[in-house]
Amino acid sequence: MYALTGVDPKGVGTTQAKRAVESGQDQMVLTTTTDATLDDFGLVLLTDDKHLQNADYVVPVVNRSRAGAEGVTKALGKLNDVLTTADLASMNQQVDSWRRLAKDVAHSYPEGKGLLK
Repeated sequence: MYALTGVDPKGVGTTQAKRAVESGQDQMVLTTTTDATLDDFGLVLLTDDKHLQNADYVVPVVNRSRAGAEGVTKALGKLNDVLTTADLASMNQQVDSWRRLAKDVAHSYPEGKGLLK
């Protein structure tokens, strides 16, 4: 068992924090399960076997005055039914590592899931 000896506040999942762990300056970094750049730094996600971190769920949020129509609600419901953490990690990888445009990745996802006509 390891004990943490200090905290080096570099931010959640920042490049600076990941570089500090990669170099051995720090022992670990707090990041997200959808961080697609961990492999680039030789890092791996640790299992939260003590369930200390609350799970976050993806929930679409839109401005009601601009997108509150029933059709939008139905479309977001369909998206919510198929969107997974692994999908988000893959999309993040495409943007962060492969340098694809976020709008292109965002558009290709529902196409690939058959959500667009």
